Amino acid sequence: MKLLSRIGLVFMILIVGSVTMCAVQKRAVYADPDVTPAFEQARARAQPLVEALGRYYASHSYYPRSIEALMAHDGGTRGFRYEVWGANRVYRSMDCAGRAREFTGFVAAIPDYEQRLEDFRADCVRGYSSFLLKSPRLPTAWGFNQGTVVWAQFASQDARWSVEWCTSHDHQQLSGFSDCSYTVFDEALGAGTATRVQRPRRTGASVTQEQ
Repeated sequence: MKLLSRIGLVFMILIVGSVTMCAVQKRAVYADPDVTPAFEQARARAQPLVEALGRYYASHSYYPRSIEALMAHDGGTRGFRYEVWGANRVYRSMDCAGRAREFTGFVAAIPDYEQRLEDFRADCVRGYSSFLLKSPRLPTAWGFNQGTVVWAQFASQDARWSVEWCTSHDHQQLSGFSDCSYTVFDEALGAGTATRVQRPRRTGASVTQEQ
């Protein structure tokens, strides 16, 4: 019993420490004088793209597979990352929905898996029911925020902009990507763009304004 009590105490200390560090980092991001103006600029730059995506949805009842599929793409929005996921696919037919079972659950190393998945998307996926739009990395003024990746994010599910952030170090070691706002499950990237690896460690988020 004493051993179990000690293990429980260790876990409690780790949880409290993690929550405390998250709160400290959140305050550091919010208080950084460069974050808020950069966030507002990113949101303004992305507004034409958000409106174009809204018009696309009004016409099709789903969002496009990629930014390239959106003919109204505005040059001023280049650099924004458009992300979609398999759970939100809109299929061309019931047969396509059935074929989707081939690409769910745990998949072992199959040499042509990525190409098969991309062929399936091309044949069967019309678009997606939701998306995330992420800005390029926002600048930070304070030195202790240098290891924190901060970006502006728009979520179609609730039409809200938010400031998001995470610590890049662990993710960079795992995947080779220095920007941990990158989501490896993004289907808008296409086959072979990224190796499927562990999600980056998210350390905070704050909704700031409704669109």
